[in-house]
Amino acid sequence: MKKSLLSLTVLSAVSVPVLGESTDSASSIPDLETLVVVSSRQDEPLRRIATSVTVLDEEQLKARGLASLADVLRSVPSVSVNNSGGIGKTTSLQVRGESGFRTLVQIDGIDISDPTGLQSGAHIEHIMSSNLQRVELLRGPQGMLYGADAGGVLDISTRREDEGQRFELSAEGGSYDTERYNASASGANETLDYFLSAAALETDGFNTSSDDTELRDDDGYDNETLHGRVGWNISELWRVEAVARDTDASGEYDRCGWPSQDDCNFDFSQESARVSLAHNGEDGQQELAYSHSDLKRIYIGGGTSYEYEGDIEKLNLTGSHGFSREHGMVYGVEHREDTSGDLDRDQWAVYSEYRGSYADQAYITLGLRHDNNSDFGRFNSFRASSAYLFENVANGTVKIKGSYGTGFRAPSLYEVNHNATATDRLTSEPLELPTLSPEESRGLDLGVEYFGENSLYLEFVLFKQVIDKEIGWNNDAYGYLQSQGTSKSRGVELIAETQVTDTLLLSANYTYTDAEQADDSPRPRIPKHLANLGFTYKPTGALSLLVNLRSSAGAEDTDGSSIDDYQVLDASVRYQLNNATAVYIRGENLADEDYEEVPGYNTAGAAAYAGVEFSF
Repeated sequence: MKKSLLSLTVLSAVSVPVLGESTDSASSIPDLETLVVVSSRQDEPLRRIATSVTVLDEEQLKARGLASLADVLRSVPSVSVNNSGGIGKTTSLQVRGESGFRTLVQIDGIDISDPTGLQSGAHIEHIMSSNLQRVELLRGPQGMLYGADAGGVLDISTRREDEGQRFELSAEGGSYDTERYNASASGANETLDYFLSAAALETDGFNTSSDDTELRDDDGYDNETLHGRVGWNISELWRVEAVARDTDASGEYDRCGWPSQDDCNFDFSQESARVSLAHNGEDGQQELAYSHSDLKRIYIGGGTSYEYEGDIEKLNLTGSHGFSREHGMVYGVEHREDTSGDLDRDQWAVYSEYRGSYADQAYITLGLRHDNNSDFGRFNSFRASSAYLFENVANGTVKIKGSYGTGFRAPSLYEVNHNATATDRLTSEPLELPTLSPEESRGLDLGVEYFGENSLYLEFVLFKQVIDKEIGWNNDAYGYLQSQGTSKSRGVELIAETQVTDTLLLSANYTYTDAEQADDSPRPRIPKHLANLGFTYKPTGALSLLVNLRSSAGAEDTDGSSIDDYQVLDASVRYQLNNATAVYIRGENLADEDYEEVPGYNTAGAAAYAGVEFSF
């Protein structure tokens, strides 16, 4: 049925009348006026921002074409991805060598963390790239405005229209019997705006585990995601908005239970919603928002099933106030309640940050946050940043920037409960495991950016992040222990984008990361060297070719053994048949590189996909 639908959709592309070619050739190279939200929770031009931020817009996301957002982010500076056996399988998104759970992930303002997880991170593997308009990544632990434990922030936004209506339909098919479908509608006028989408992905996948030498079955994955947003501008000053998102996923995987088995299944569902009331005045804006996210996971293998269910509720009051054109502040009050089964915790926070501009050349922020955790008491954290512009330098502008932030992470509900209830595996006697206390962290960024009249962008960043009292699993103790020393992640980021000609854009980034645990041993599965080299070629307004080569080197596994270095080549071609129809083909791992990200788990070989997209 699905294959017939895909064939019909592709064939119908030729019946759409030619309305003309797209001639939008705007460069994706950032400039000083590029607006960014993630750094300060409101629109700010890059000239004012001293933190390190990466932005991907809708055009860039579509050009890459990759189904999973985690795969798209592999080309972003300082991001490494560890995947355990293909799309939909357990995936860790690591920014600057830090564990994936330290990066806060939110979609249209909804925190999608998992309160039932080992460390409460988001399940990035279930976020598909369809229907996303903008992705912003704050690289580093300067996310004080989002939570003292945010070591990075991934802010995802769905499509918004300024006016008129837009409808999209798309279908894709390819390797591993993969099929992907999408339908969306969006519109806006002076009073109302909306966005609705439905996306589905189904794949037979491949054998997840290299140790599965007997069953050798393909481990498939299905994902269905519904998303809706509606906004009502009650007046010029007041606005109401509601967002709802529902993700249902299921799949097969290997190596579950004890002794290990290779016939395992999982089901995942997450239902999220957010409502907000915003006021926009001459001197500032305020927003009162309530969000709720309910998550459920079920794992089945060897006749045994494990079920986890929890939710997160947040109530936020955020605002900004401008004392003058040069000086202002952002502020907020937040209440969060996490529930996992019979366990629960709540946390209050209040924060404020001063933002100053001096002669439109120097910019400073000073922020303070106070958290009160029901289990671990009170903590203070702060952030300071500064940027200074030198204009008319080599036909461009140079920005020197620096930022420093502190934070803490309370032990997750799972970590606390395990240490309190763990028993000896042989005698079933209670184990005497220590009571955990919050981790404390701090991070420093120092960087230089060059903006060369929309044709050249260069960035150089030195970063260092340290964590005291880091919590980790100890197999000998069969519990979670805290390090007595300090774990560190430090390195260098080099980023370059240049518009070589009107039709050719080159981009490159390199990250060196030295990530160590408290005992000075390398942090497992963190590459020392990450690099991307890519180009986008647009010979006409209708045709575009994107090629990207990514490289990973210098990673070690949990036992200290080396993980093989690898290089992966991806490419995609997109052709705009007319204003309403685009077709594309995509090749992944074109050189058929045989590599591992997590030892013992397979990765996809050479693969090809083709699709069609209607937009009207």
